[in-house]
Amino acid sequence: MANIKQAFVHASYVYTCEGILQKDGRRLIPEDASAIEDGAVVFDSKKIIWVGKTADLPAKYKKLKTTNLRNKKAVIPGLIDSHTHLVFAGSRAHEFARRCAGATYQEIAEEGGGILTTVKATRDATIEQLFESALKRALIAYRFGVRTIECKSGYGLDHDTEIKCLTVVQHLRKALPQMTFVSTYLGAHAIPHDQKRSHYIDEMLHKTLPLVASKKLAEFCDVFIDEGYYNVDEGERILRTAKKLGLKIKIHADELMNTESAKLACKLHAHSADHLLKISENGIKALAKSNTVATLLPGTAFYLKEKNAPARKILDAGGKVAVATDFNPGSSYTLNLPLMMNMSALYLQMNSAEILASVTTNAAAALGLEAKKGAIMPGFDSDFVVLPYDRFEEMYYRMGW
Repeated sequence: MANIKQAFVHASYVYTCEGILQKDGRRLIPEDASAIEDGAVVFDSKKIIWVGKTADLPAKYKKLKTTNLRNKKAVIPGLIDSHTHLVFAGSRAHEFARRCAGATYQEIAEEGGGILTTVKATRDATIEQLFESALKRALIAYRFGVRTIECKSGYGLDHDTEIKCLTVVQHLRKALPQMTFVSTYLGAHAIPHDQKRSHYIDEMLHKTLPLVASKKLAEFCDVFIDEGYYNVDEGERILRTAKKLGLKIKIHADELMNTESAKLACKLHAHSADHLLKISENGIKALAKSNTVATLLPGTAFYLKEKNAPARKILDAGGKVAVATDFNPGSSYTLNLPLMMNMSALYLQMNSAEILASVTTNAAAALGLEAKKGAIMPGFDSDFVVLPYDRFEEMYYRMGW
């Protein structure tokens, strides 16, 4: 199929994010979004070729197939949801209703609910069933402007089911080539109820991780380091093994209590440290000095009625911040990334450039894709989004739109 060049002209604004890239996504002011008024973009099916003012469109591009946006629509980089648990089976709606009526998470867990509900349903589901539900979810994210989405395993908690979930992500890539899927192995999401802790860790280290790496079933390995889950020593052992096998790493860090796992993420050169509700001052300082992205998940704090991560402290210290949905069945059942942007404005006190960076350039960095995604510049992937609004800010001003 021919790779045909075309142009979009007379965009109200083209938000290139060039200024954000120049500042490495840190200490941003609104002007860093680098919005070109009455902008134009020349592209083919793979790459952006030229960007600038419509009046400056080179003569050699003026005869291309052209779409006139009539200064009514803005163009932004395709959104990137850099932390989701897209693949699982079952529903916990009934448990959510019980929690809202006063039942505690611990009471539900003691009855065999909570994460065990999702683990059982996911183990029982076929690859076909998991694929069908994940495909529907991915299409929802796509309609919200998401063009790149990270997908974690973690609801199998055994070798076979974790591999099954990662295989589903491979199928999604073939079914939806218009989206980019980044796969993360999160076998260390919780402690399985039907295996000894030490046995399961050994299984991950010596069986599952080597297979994931050799079959290229995931780009990343993630570990939930927190009270009641994996401790720092266990997490470091798993992550160092993953790195030796060629996987990039992430950490669910400092969510329920401070374990200094954000510092560990920086020490191990993880691409991101995620959650960070309980991060310490030392963790904030470590992030500011590192390339590890602080991925904040305001939907989870909202869903659990927890205090938000100290976004302003991280940003003001010079940290690089991304924002994601944390889509999952237990604590953030939403794929609405623009709603997370709304929460970032209202409750994380982020300015417009910080919000744009958090779901484009910085989110790309959290996935190791900063050289080709998250900006509208020549050579970057042409997975940008045309908004039905004339300004980017409309996207998060319209709550839950």
